[in-house]
Amino acid sequence: MGETAVRVDEKGRLVIPSKIRRAAGVKKVMTVRVERGSIVLTPVADPLESLGKVVVKGTKDVEVEIRRLRRVAQRELSKQ
Repeated sequence: MGETAVRVDEKGRLVIPSKIRRAAGVKKVMTVRVERGSIVLTPVADPLESLGKVVVKGTKDVEVEIRRLRRVAQRELSKQ
């Protein structure tokens, strides 16, 4: 990808061009550190996104269990 010059504003902010953000996998939360005189950004997994995956998985597990219990109940009713 090559280098791109960006300006730093009076508050110390800079805008990372979208091509670079996509190529680097920039997320909403990043860790920042200085390494050998360079600024290093590392993506951090969004905790809400991770939680959402767990909740959806849990919901699907519950739905599967409800379907299983309904089949068991229907079998029991058909025996009577």
